[in-house]
Amino acid sequence: MTGKSEWSRATRDRREALAWRAAAVASSSAEPRPLRQSLTFGEIAERWWEGVERGTIGKRRGAGDPYSETTLRGYGRDLHGVLMPEFGTRLAEGVTELEWQTWIDGLRDAGLSRSRIANLLAVASAIYGWAARPTRKLVPRNPVRLVELPPRDEKPRTRVASVAEAERLLAALRPDDAVAYAVALYAGLRRQEIQRLRWEDLDLGKHWLTVQQSKSEAGTRRRVPLAQPLEQILLESAERHGSAPHARVARVSVMSGKLAERATAAWTEAGLRRITLHECRHTFASMLMAAGYTIKEIMVFMGHADLQTVQRYVKLLPQRDERNPVERLDSYLRATVA
Repeated sequence: MTGKSEWSRATRDRREALAWRAAAVASSSAEPRPLRQSLTFGEIAERWWEGVERGTIGKRRGAGDPYSETTLRGYGRDLHGVLMPEFGTRLAEGVTELEWQTWIDGLRDAGLSRSRIANLLAVASAIYGWAARPTRKLVPRNPVRLVELPPRDEKPRTRVASVAEAERLLAALRPDDAVAYAVALYAGLRRQEIQRLRWEDLDLGKHWLTVQQSKSEAGTRRRVPLAQPLEQILLESAERHGSAPHARVARVSVMSGKLAERATAAWTEAGLRRITLHECRHTFASMLMAAGYTIKEIMVFMGHADLQTVQRYVKLLPQRDERNPVERLDSYLRATVA
């Protein structure tokens, strides 16, 4: 405007203004930088898994609670045993919704249950959800979010064994295999609770069992009456292997499918109907109900946080029996067998 060279008042001198202008020109002519680096599903999954194991990545964004030990174990098996071999080397953003849906449909056609497929999808969705957040943007979206699961065609696990049937089921098993099923049938412990149970958690003199750690706060440190049939099986196991305080009560693992395979084979040979550990837990709740325990007591012994969950076992609230809790269960079992 004045015919003289002018520059911004933001600079101290002409030399600084020329340097700024040269940098701006160079920047405008350079190749645009990508917003994110393309990563494989495996690379993103391993970063997510590392945070999950450390507890820095939780179930909910922000200040979510860390995953439980049981969930971690299941997620680890699904991630490293199924998802990584299938998708680990693929670019994460390159696996489309259509490919995920096709894979899910293939699992369904191969005979996998809806719940098993849902577990696999839960891991994949957690990984993509973490990677796609606006503060991270490792992938543009979560392609698993809209994938459709198979219809609910599975039968609810509502099988309950009678007292006499429970005895026959246990008698058909190898002694060490029978211990885990007896703990589920006569004490109602969950799979992970059976796995954690130690001899020091048993008070055989007072006939109580303590669940030191459970999946919920309501189930942790709960006491369960030790029924006489269970005590007998435990004493026989102690005679075979000893009962060191820190030793596991169930010597066989309940976390793999091998125990169930052996049990199913034994029951088939004996002409008995198969029962799962979860259905054994149903059976225990039904025994408590039939023995006259109140719904509140059943809730406590089962480790439930609310009464609503117990309603699946209880059709009619029984009158309270003032006898000792251990005596009530033993009395019911003796009377039924007789």
